[in-house]
Amino acid sequence: MSARLRHPAFILSVLGLLSGLVGSQLIGGNYGAAPGPGIYLVLTGLWFGLVVGFGVWRFGPDSSSLTSVAGAVTAVLTTWIAWEAAVNVAIQIDGPLLEATGPSALKSYVAGFVAGAVGAGITWTGAALHVPSLRTRVASLSIVAAGAILGLLLPMTNTYDSGAVLLIPWQTAIAGLLGLNMLPLRGRSRSSPAAFASAADQAGRMFDVCSDDVRRFNCGNSDRAGRVWCRLRRCHLGRIRRIN
Repeated sequence: MSARLRHPAFILSVLGLLSGLVGSQLIGGNYGAAPGPGIYLVLTGLWFGLVVGFGVWRFGPDSSSLTSVAGAVTAVLTTWIAWEAAVNVAIQIDGPLLEATGPSALKSYVAGFVAGAVGAGITWTGAALHVPSLRTRVASLSIVAAGAILGLLLPMTNTYDSGAVLLIPWQTAIAGLLGLNMLPLRGRSRSSPAAFASAADQAGRMFDVCSDDVRRFNCGNSDRAGRVWCRLRRCHLGRIRRIN
């Protein structure tokens, strides 16, 4: 299996897609009456919670510890709460909160945007409690922004009479972004900022050494381009070992 297929972003994206598909079919019951607050579609949030919990356990700091298991359970519960919070926010905005403010289609877009951001934000919070690499501004803002933008698909669920139109892209994207930022610190040695800085410093030192040697070497070639190439080649062969 290639490295890309083992990447947390790919694995969690696939699982997010599957959870969105399952969550649009096995939705569970409702405990409450819209537009009032309640617990709605209780299983839909659970499926996605299992995906996030798996990601926290598998790609967190230490998947073999009890702390990691506790973090995974916390992520499952937090993601389920995020789903219920998002549903209730959408119901309130699309219902009594903006009842007399304009066309129902516009209200649905606003409801989807806000609910998507709320759901993504709480989901990120639950995962970040255990995964330190998620506690960055880039991770939080990208996940919340993606949740809000994809929440705009909410009106399409009525058009196509299917929650899959919203759940599949939303959960796929959020799970993928979580995975993208879940790489454990021990697995970032080749791509970390420190590694890039070290490589840049080494390249700079190599350039300085080669520049000095190019000024000293004279290949005796009358052609300017050939003379430059000869000098650089001699510099490379004679000096690069000193840096390594």
